[in-house]
Amino acid sequence: MESDLDLRKVRYFIAVAERLHFGHAAAALHITQPALSRQIQQLERDLGVDLFVRSSREVALTEAGEQFFRSGRHLLAAARAARDDTRRAAAGDETLRVGFMLGINTEAALTAFSLRHPGIGVLLERLRWWNHGEAVRDGRVDAGFVRLPIAGEGLELLPLYTEPLHVALPAEHPLVGKSALGIADLAAEPVLHYADAIPAWNAFWCADPRPDGTQARRGPVVHDMEEIVEYVRTGRGVAFLPTAITTRFPRPGIAYVPVADIPPGQVALAWAAERRTPLVAALAQAAAQAAGEAGR
Repeated sequence: MESDLDLRKVRYFIAVAERLHFGHAAAALHITQPALSRQIQQLERDLGVDLFVRSSREVALTEAGEQFFRSGRHLLAAARAARDDTRRAAAGDETLRVGFMLGINTEAALTAFSLRHPGIGVLLERLRWWNHGEAVRDGRVDAGFVRLPIAGEGLELLPLYTEPLHVALPAEHPLVGKSALGIADLAAEPVLHYADAIPAWNAFWCADPRPDGTQARRGPVVHDMEEIVEYVRTGRGVAFLPTAITTRFPRPGIAYVPVADIPPGQVALAWAAERRTPLVAALAQAAAQAAGEAGR
């Protein structure tokens, strides 16, 4: 007889898989390392597969472990969403959880939504390039203002507007001061790549490959905006960023120059197709209205 998955063991597994270190994971979970090892071994017995390859020097995920890492994160997110939905229903609390990515202006859309639905609370959650699709699909947010590309299986998308792209360069770079650049001007520059992003995200936001089919020079991998800033400032890589970020978040030591011959970024509202509630539909209507008025 098959046993049901223990969510606690799944959470323990995710902690180890994220760090690839049992000691660090045990510290983060506030349990002992032997206890954590026993829980992981039991999970492997429950599943009938090895999730990790262990040696005296390192811990690595097996192929089955890689798959369970992806599935396990979805499972935990769905469990959190179910818990939160249940608590909100018990409290009679009607709220809309809305995700957003850095620099996307949600003010007009959310104002229009709240004017039509004054009794509905809005909870905001910051989304990143590595979790924007997952957060929407798994119900962590009801809808999200996102930049494409996004892993779109099970999602509906409402395109809102496009954003021209700039390249972030060190302030003293010889190309700074030009009114615009072509992608060929940047052929020698290493491009920062985004950690844990889907391949389509890195292909678009790194302009890789280039329009002529050549590959971009690969720069360091980054995890957040602060790492992007430091790598660019110190001349270790360049980054292509949307206008909203370059204008709203100026940083000392960095200059932004428009790139004329690569496609603009696309901002969209995304939601899970199976969870298009009346409130999500109302938000989509408000977002479309706000985007239309901004484009006039």
